[in-house]
Amino acid sequence: AYRRPALQRLGGFDERFRRAFREDADIALRALDAGYSINEGQRRTLHPVRPAPWWASVAAQRGNADDALMRALHGPTWHDRAAAPVGRRNRHLAVTAIGIGALAAAVGGRNRLAARAALSWGAGTAEFARTRIAPGPRDLREIATMLATSIAIPPVATWHWIRGLAQHRRARPWQPQVEAVLFDRDGTLVHDVRHNGEPDRVQPVPDAVAALDRLRRAGIKLGVITNQSGVARGQLTLPQVRAVNARVDELLGPFGDWQVCPHGPDEGCDCRKPRPGMVVAAAAALGVDVTNCVVVGDTGADVAAALAAGARAVLVPNRATLRAEIDAAPAVYPRLGDAVDALLSRPEVRS
Repeated sequence: AYRRPALQRLGGFDERFRRAFREDADIALRALDAGYSINEGQRRTLHPVRPAPWWASVAAQRGNADDALMRALHGPTWHDRAAAPVGRRNRHLAVTAIGIGALAAAVGGRNRLAARAALSWGAGTAEFARTRIAPGPRDLREIATMLATSIAIPPVATWHWIRGLAQHRRARPWQPQVEAVLFDRDGTLVHDVRHNGEPDRVQPVPDAVAALDRLRRAGIKLGVITNQSGVARGQLTLPQVRAVNARVDELLGPFGDWQVCPHGPDEGCDCRKPRPGMVVAAAAALGVDVTNCVVVGDTGADVAAALAAGARAVLVPNRATLRAEIDAAPAVYPRLGDAVDALLSRPEVRS
């Protein structure tokens, strides 16, 4: 059982694991790498054995490709870290190699070598079958099934292992899908001018234009969510806020949606960050699921609003960002461009 904030920080389950086999080991290792601890609970669940066709054990060898992905992502010692048995893969590789050698020798007319290799292949296959048959019930149907599948499993397992090594040789760490990025305005997209009501004072942060252009080229929708409590305090008006937003849109846009909270911190509205209202509203306006949104901001309120809504959160701190906010953020990048690089690095999902 994982807490929701942990799943959000980890990006959920890696969707490249298409079977219910190694996806749990992968997310457990990612959780440990992120600094979480995994504690053993006391709950017990009974999983009844469900009916399966006789060839189900052969089809299950597709999981060897998942093991290859685990190796690419977590290194060759991932079994030890995950407390997962290595299994019989090395024996399957050896039996398969011997079988191929026997066939090659027979085709090449080297009958004595072919015979010796065939005997070795038969011994390895018989040992595998005997191990599987021994627990019972050892009736005629089960023995026939175990013999047939014991012949098929080693080459099938080997094929899926080699296929997985080739397919996942360049696998990168998992990142969840990003459909929309919602930016805080002041301190994130533009330099923070307190309660700014003057469009001429709008100045983008250095790498904002290039970062936003990369997101647009990738087909990601963009929005802005901004607290403007100066309206409630009487320090600026909504028309002034709209004029400043229009200038931001002119310099950095277009943005698919703007959400503005004009309320003060004591008004109890649902829109003011760290409340999630603007994040939820922006996701709806952009037509995306809020869980596929990322909020990029410079304060703990931006992070809290994202997590409360079910979105991901990225902090790009500046001189006004508190140390505690940086330490508590799930993802921190020194510049806006670095954050965008990370968001665009999601690995391809293959079936």
